[in-house]
Amino acid sequence: MEEKIFQYPNINETAFSINLLGFHLNVQWYGLSYIAGILLAWFFMVRLVEKKNLWFASRSIIEKSEVDDLITYMILGIIVGGRLGYCLIYAPSYYLDNLIRTIYIWEGGMSFHGGFLGVLISGILFGLRKKISLLSLGDLIAFASPPGLFLGRIANFINGELWGKPTTSIFGIQFTKGQGQFCPNPNEIPCFRHPSQLYEAFFEGIILMLIFYYLVFVSRALRKPGIIFGSFLLGYGVIRFAIEFLREPDAFLITNENPQGYAVELLPGIGMSMGQLLSVPMIIFGLSIILLVTRRNS
Repeated sequence: MEEKIFQYPNINETAFSINLLGFHLNVQWYGLSYIAGILLAWFFMVRLVEKKNLWFASRSIIEKSEVDDLITYMILGIIVGGRLGYCLIYAPSYYLDNLIRTIYIWEGGMSFHGGFLGVLISGILFGLRKKISLLSLGDLIAFASPPGLFLGRIANFINGELWGKPTTSIFGIQFTKGQGQFCPNPNEIPCFRHPSQLYEAFFEGIILMLIFYYLVFVSRALRKPGIIFGSFLLGYGVIRFAIEFLREPDAFLITNENPQGYAVELLPGIGMSMGQLLSVPMIIFGLSIILLVTRRNS
């Protein structure tokens, strides 16, 4: 057997516990990742709007004092959109039968694509209220998003969820919690899987952030409203689509007739996962925005 590079750290999902007014509260790493991601988004957006020379006509779209309002809109979009997206996309029958549990966000279950739509809608409402360029607002939000994506995927890894497919490569990790510790083939003991959460953390978080820094501070892309937003849609969509090939398909889609867990089967034995299916519109929309903005500014 090949020597593995990584060992699963087996960190407890609970970061710490506190007793407050007689209530015992467990603070989860996943919740902390959301809080830290939102705080970092606020920090990066404040710093970006302060650098007025980076923006079109040397005027940032909002003032520093207005970032707090924008963050409030984003938080509502993330929570409502992410939760409803998960309930409607990944477990609709269960939550239709248990409507009250749709608000039990502490039980886990958040969808990136649902959260993205929530932020998109809340951003549009904020932009219309402030009467500012929606494309430039999209640039601002997109620029500040990768740290939150990075932390969220790290939390997924700590929780041992959204694991990758079985692998014999040196990158394989033996998960010790959840169903990820078991392989479809019972003869594969121990079971090593792709740490797809870490792949996504690296590419969605670090690589996208580096790309955005280059576009903003070297290419001065904020002077062309829509470039950063389009690059986020295209970049995330391509990254997610590619890593889905190494990620275990959604359990509710796996049946005897559909062992690969395809959301859409294009040809016999060839199809797309739910994550890939939801990423295709992002790729198309992002590429379209970049082409339109580039053509308009050429």
